[in-house]
Amino acid sequence: MHQVDRIVTPLRVLLALLFAGLLGVQGLMVAVFLHEAADNDGALPVPVLVILGAVCLQVIAYFTWRLLTMVRAGSIFTENAFRWVDGILWTLGSGLVLWWGFAGVVGFSARFSDADIPPGVVLMLGILGLAGVVVLLLVVVMRALLRQATSLRAEMEGVI
Repeated sequence: MHQVDRIVTPLRVLLALLFAGLLGVQGLMVAVFLHEAADNDGALPVPVLVILGAVCLQVIAYFTWRLLTMVRAGSIFTENAFRWVDGILWTLGSGLVLWWGFAGVVGFSARFSDADIPPGVVLMLGILGLAGVVVLLLVVVMRALLRQATSLRAEMEGVI
C-alpha cells in the first residue's frame, strides 16, 4: 500500500494545482468576456467556450480525485467506482463535442471567411481533438478492464 501512496499523493497535488489553475483561467476568461461583451455580434464568444472547457476538466479532476480516494482505501474494485468512471466518460465526451464544435467553427471561418487564421491552427485543433478521442477510447478500455477485474475479484471472494 505504501507504493500506491507514493503515486496517489503527488497525483492529488497535481490535480489540485490543475483545478486551481483552471479557476484562474476561468477568472481571466470572465474578465475578457465582460470586456468583449459590448463588441460581440451575437456569436458565442471564445471565452465562454474556454470557461466551459475548463469546467469539463475540473469535473474530470474531481472524479479522478474520487477514484484515487477509492484506490487508497482499497475499494476501487467495487461497483461504486463505475459511477466515477462513467462520469469521466460523459464529461470527456461532452468536452470533446464542445471541442470539435469549436474546431469546426474555426475551420469553417478559416476556409470561408475573411478571418486571418493560419492553416496550422486548424491542423493543431484537429490533432488535439484526435488526442482527446484517443484519451476517451483509452478510458473506455480501462473501464472494461475495471469491470473484468471487479468481476474476477467478486468470483475470488465467492470461492474463498
